[in-house]
Amino acid sequence: MKTTSIRYLLGCGAVLLLFSASAQAVIYQAESFTSASDKTAGNSGGACTNNANVNVDIQTTTDSGGGCNVGWIDQGEWLAFSGLNVPATGSYTIRLRVASPSGATASVDLNSGSILLGNFAIPATGGWQNWTTVTRTVTLNAGTYSLGVFAQSAGWNFNWIEVVSAGSGLTWSDEFNSINTANWSHETGGGGFGNNEREYYTNGQNAFIQFDSQAGSNVLVLEARRDNPANYNCWYGRCEYTSSRMNTAGKRTFTYGRIEARLKLPQTQGIWPAFWLLGNDIGSVGWPGCGELDIMEHVGFEPNITHGAMHGPNYSGNTPFAGTNYLNESVAANYHVYAIEWNSTSVRWFVDGNQFYSVNKSQVQSFGNWVFDHPMFVLLNVAVGGNWPGNPDSGSVFPQRMYVDYIRVYQ
Repeated sequence: MKTTSIRYLLGCGAVLLLFSASAQAVIYQAESFTSASDKTAGNSGGACTNNANVNVDIQTTTDSGGGCNVGWIDQGEWLAFSGLNVPATGSYTIRLRVASPSGATASVDLNSGSILLGNFAIPATGGWQNWTTVTRTVTLNAGTYSLGVFAQSAGWNFNWIEVVSAGSGLTWSDEFNSINTANWSHETGGGGFGNNEREYYTNGQNAFIQFDSQAGSNVLVLEARRDNPANYNCWYGRCEYTSSRMNTAGKRTFTYGRIEARLKLPQTQGIWPAFWLLGNDIGSVGWPGCGELDIMEHVGFEPNITHGAMHGPNYSGNTPFAGTNYLNESVAANYHVYAIEWNSTSVRWFVDGNQFYSVNKSQVQSFGNWVFDHPMFVLLNVAVGGNWPGNPDSGSVFPQRMYVDYIRVYQ
């Protein structure tokens, strides 16, 4: 991290993200259906939908950047999406983002109900806009399908559905039901980490597991605090802040693939959370010769923005290889999936399945050596202050937390 499913569903063409051999995931927004059945006349969605002449209840999603959801679902209603391209036979996870005051049941199918993928129990979330994610892992054969979502019971809202590879392509994952020391080590210290950061990274005291109803699962929490009860010293004197930095060095390393994490970020002036990779040869060649891939960085003075970047010899620090992703909400409002797809000739950056930036090897070599053909390890941290975000000010609020639902690697 440096500066820088008529019972089931009928399918036709929708706004979607297709699988690719490398992408491993697809997300359909609920309002982007191709065909539908809704029992209530009228559509209140207006500009919130590209299906404005269809009688489906579409509304603004109050906590989700991106805009809209299908609401007030009645028993027997359905939505259909087309063009689901499954690149290889294998195990896939189906994920639905849903909300329900009292609980409900949905089902998912392919090709107008000819292939049933099972029921999804939707828990009582306490409100129409209190969202959770429900999942089910299924086996899919390679091919192209229509995808359906069917209301087995009434009383729920639907935001999106995702299909993600979970079979042989899933090399490694951590779902964070615990902090597994076979995967992670805590980095400690207050030396500024080359960026004049102001936190002291503790030996696990600022990292813990808790259940998060918004994620619908246990999550890892990295917490930055404006306190220092242990009187740690930093490069500038007694440390003002403590936080957490974790890595998989010497335990889990990866060369190429899709590497993703579902995160909800902290947001205040002076905060700097990151999800990133470093070359495992850093001990022998140093930085930036080892290479660095920043999958996600956020700096607190940009509430709705995250970044991705690449650092190496002669393109480090204020690197020319940096991309920006704009969310339609604060980074702290909701979970988003931040990912890269990395191979021997390029790196691409994604948020929620949408590519926002890419760099290829030839571009890099006009500046310096391509140093991304060897194993790299994963880091998670929440920095406080430093050259890029600036320091906290009188309006900064602490504690600040980064929530990590999972990390997954597909190769």
